[in-house]
Amino acid sequence: MAVARHSSTLPPALPACILRGHASQIHCVHFVRCNAYLLTGDADGCVVYWSLATKRAVYVWKAHAGPILALAQWDHDRILTHGRDNTLRVWQLRPQGRLPDKIALPADSDDHTQPLPWLLHSLPVNTLNFCAFSMCCQYTLPRTDQTGPNPILVAVPGRDDKQFEVWLLPDETLKIIVPRVQTVETGMVMAVRLLRHQRSRTILLLAGYEGGVAAAFKLPGDCTGPSVGSAELIYLSQPHSQPVLSLDASPDGDFFFTSSADAKLAKHRVPELILDANEEGEDETTMIPPSAPASRLSETIEGVPQPVDSSESPPLFAKPPAKGKTSETPKPGGLSSLLSSSSTPLPRIKPAPPVQSVVALEPAYKIIDTKHAGQQSLRVRSDGRLIVTGGWDARVRIYSSKTLKEVAVLKWHKEGVYAVAFADILTAEDLAVEDSEPETRVESRGQERENETKMKHWVAAGAKDGKVSLWEVF
Repeated sequence: MAVARHSSTLPPALPACILRGHASQIHCVHFVRCNAYLLTGDADGCVVYWSLATKRAVYVWKAHAGPILALAQWDHDRILTHGRDNTLRVWQLRPQGRLPDKIALPADSDDHTQPLPWLLHSLPVNTLNFCAFSMCCQYTLPRTDQTGPNPILVAVPGRDDKQFEVWLLPDETLKIIVPRVQTVETGMVMAVRLLRHQRSRTILLLAGYEGGVAAAFKLPGDCTGPSVGSAELIYLSQPHSQPVLSLDASPDGDFFFTSSADAKLAKHRVPELILDANEEGEDETTMIPPSAPASRLSETIEGVPQPVDSSESPPLFAKPPAKGKTSETPKPGGLSSLLSSSSTPLPRIKPAPPVQSVVALEPAYKIIDTKHAGQQSLRVRSDGRLIVTGGWDARVRIYSSKTLKEVAVLKWHKEGVYAVAFADILTAEDLAVEDSEPETRVESRGQERENETKMKHWVAAGAKDGKVSLWEVF
């Protein structure tokens, strides 16, 4: 009797949709508006704003004269774009009712005379090293005295190619300079991630470098000081032998992950940060690294940029000295009295730079060899469970964030995948907050379809062929 053999291998996954509209390779993809829309940017500087409910473009514009490096959403209707033309721009989208009925996609026409969004800000930035910007909100909650948009901090490559700069928008002011690492030769900056550590409410800057180095810096407070501050290095590792291509962090900020031109995928643990509220009510944190010795060696690190007007303000991380009892100094007499009453002021001496703790190289928390070199883009899902990477071998791979075990491989593209993104994992409560306006019956049908789209666990991948694949995963 013949025995039927049932294969346990599942059929290969297929994309739910292919978005065709770009004429050049895709450099970035980003979900916005609670997964209702997808932003894509290409090598020609064009940005397409896709509706995921209809799978059609609703907005197309030429944002930059060079390739798009990154895209992000600010508030409800503002879009940040970072181009290779050395500019970071903030756009405000026009209401859809004012848009033309027919949208010309970049692949269909070279005519870029369509109406542009309103340009609100344009910052000159360094883009010689292909490092894309990163942003986070300045405050955890909106301030009661603010009338405009929620202020954001934007991290970009510095004018020194081994440093970062953190700018405040909408003020367009430089707030923080992240110094170059002195312990090891890092090469130029390659990737950056700006986020707020949940438990300590500290703003962290995670960095990846050309020399395969990964680092974490702690920013002072909410970056509200009047002068330019300096960040503090709290973690340093070198898990890669090739340049770091991408990095992202877990939602709580306790871990971050790096991919490189080599085949390694690394998981890093951020040193523990403890919340410490000082007398003035400002947030201040103390860093306690794992297995730290009782006493820690400290020394002055050369080459750290100092804050502006450092002669008139105390060091950033110094607490005001305690006021104790002091004895009266006897008044000078004779020649000393004449000298002390002179109207000529004594020269002011610039204080010594702040003493910073020495951070040595340490091994990453976990490293795996994926056997696949060149994982160009890496993103962590909003629930912290999964990691997705896009590789030069045209594959999209999904890993467990806990074990770094590969759990899925998505195959469709024929050329290298340069950009990947996860949709946020939403709940019914999230949709209730988003959809607060009353709608008619016709509008509610479209809203119902849009809500179904928002709840799906999407993965978007953009490739060298100019196509964007949309996948529904677990």
